[in-house]
Amino acid sequence: MPATAFIAGLAHIPDTNGRLLMLKTERGWRLPGGPALPEETARHAVAYHVRRDLQIRIAPRFLLGVETSGTGLTAYLFACDSLNADDIARIKLPSVGSNITAFAFVDYPGITEGSVADHEHRLIIEAAAALGTGAP
Repeated sequence: MPATAFIAGLAHIPDTNGRLLMLKTERGWRLPGGPALPEETARHAVAYHVRRDLQIRIAPRFLLGVETSGTGLTAYLFACDSLNADDIARIKLPSVGSNITAFAFVDYPGITEGSVADHEHRLIIEAAAALGTGAP
């Protein structure tokens, strides 16, 4: 029987200063987004997880990169519009049933190998190169 393919949609959400939105969990920092249901696309999954986890709506604009982790997860990173101060003020972290404990906007040099999962770090480097923001 072939291995089940797992996909996730991740969001590249900058603020107006070009810093990247990252979420803190008990396992470390990660990009917003999450796994897709079996019949769901990565684009739909990222919009759903950001809305559920942060109480804001985003529109995944275009694909920035695709990476496969060692666990068989294929992650799709989507570019999203920048958030302004009013958008950021509307972010509300879940109070129950989530492992997200904080969020922060991080300059690319602050996102180093080991500070996020390897596949997410590779996606962030790809995104920085594609968008011309400088590699972390």
